[in-house]
Amino acid sequence: MTAVRTFVVDRLHGRVRVGVLFAWLGSWALLLGLGFIVAALIFNSQPLLFWLPWALATLWGSQFPARWAEDRLADLWPSSRRVTLDPAKLTLADGAEAVTIRRAEPAAVQTWAFKIKRQRGARVPSGHFCLSARWTQGAAEVVLYAFASPTESAELRANHGFYELLSSRDRPGATDVGNRGRLETYLAAEAARYERGGELSFADFAALVEAMATAPTA
Repeated sequence: MTAVRTFVVDRLHGRVRVGVLFAWLGSWALLLGLGFIVAALIFNSQPLLFWLPWALATLWGSQFPARWAEDRLADLWPSSRRVTLDPAKLTLADGAEAVTIRRAEPAAVQTWAFKIKRQRGARVPSGHFCLSARWTQGAAEVVLYAFASPTESAELRANHGFYELLSSRDRPGATDVGNRGRLETYLAAEAARYERGGELSFADFAALVEAMATAPTA
């Protein structure tokens, strides 16, 4: 890789998600107000048998303008974090602060994944994988992750030795089996991802993991 590439991190960050929630509730309130007008015109009253199905239908329907708002807010309200990859280094920047992994020097690399047990909103269905990669070099650490289906992520997981982190409930036995289990090193890496990891799109995550695979490892 010779070109400098910049990746968007945490596109749907916390402030965007709060904005989407308000968009959903606002859309629902507007649709409920429309129902008030419709009920007054048709029934000349506010019958309960109209309001119960209308409230449920509009609660479900308000997700569509909220999803539209999600894309708009993500573009208008970008995260302060960015990942830059160039021939010399990988950099995770947050405003004026930056962490750098130098590609010519050895770095410790961990790649792991775990299966989502319960759907996370509309964009991460149950059964998808959360895939993560962690690079450490001295005190510098960069942790990135993405979500993808088993089919979409199969090649990346196979080619880059992703360890499958199991939950305590679905662990197959007292010891780790092959490239899956609950090794302490990966539990610690997952804690780091949860606390300070940056989310990428799966396409960007895969491209970055592939590019960093050419760097020397510690």
